[in-house]
Amino acid sequence: MQQPKIMPRGSKYGSNYWISEGPKVGMRQVTFYSDLEFDHWVYVETEPEVEKYCEQYPEISYVLNGELHTSVFDMWIQLRDGSIKCCEIKYESELTSENPQYERTLRQIEAQRAYCEKHGIHYEIVTDKHLRQNPYELENRLKIISFVKNNPVPSATAQLRKYLRNERKSMQDLTDLSSIPYPLVHNACLWLCYQGVIQLNLDESIICRKTEVWLREPC
Repeated sequence: MQQPKIMPRGSKYGSNYWISEGPKVGMRQVTFYSDLEFDHWVYVETEPEVEKYCEQYPEISYVLNGELHTSVFDMWIQLRDGSIKCCEIKYESELTSENPQYERTLRQIEAQRAYCEKHGIHYEIVTDKHLRQNPYELENRLKIISFVKNNPVPSATAQLRKYLRNERKSMQDLTDLSSIPYPLVHNACLWLCYQGVIQLNLDESIICRKTEVWLREPC
């Protein structure tokens, strides 16, 4: 079982400290040490292809300027197909040569990439440019997590599935077709989206009656 490396809150870690519960990891308490790490977790937790994950794992060693250093990946992820990837979360500004920590960052990335190549793991650097390109999507995914954490599977979920198709329909359309009250349609759609049964146009507007719903294509 993967276990996160818990960092002490201090001058280096914890300036933006986040704690939540992760549904994909059995509601275990998950911890993040920057706003950007938290935003990345929101995407990971709501990605249906993710089977499980572990933040701050694994820890590796590397040499810089003749000294031994350690590095901890920001996220270890196992997908449903069994493949593994490790992610490092960085602000774009950290990846420029003008940044005073650039050399250290570059060496850390090289060490992480070498580790992943050796172990047959996909390596990914995720930046704020990617995570924050669409504020609607981030807010909607956070809403989905909040609902899943605090509610059981909605009773209307099975009934609503009878009306789902490949073509897009709004939540209001589904309400009219099924005669299920809109609040129940809304809740069922959040859960089905989390499960990967349907897709929502999360990047176009805040979830509402006009939000479009369609069946997710099988992988």
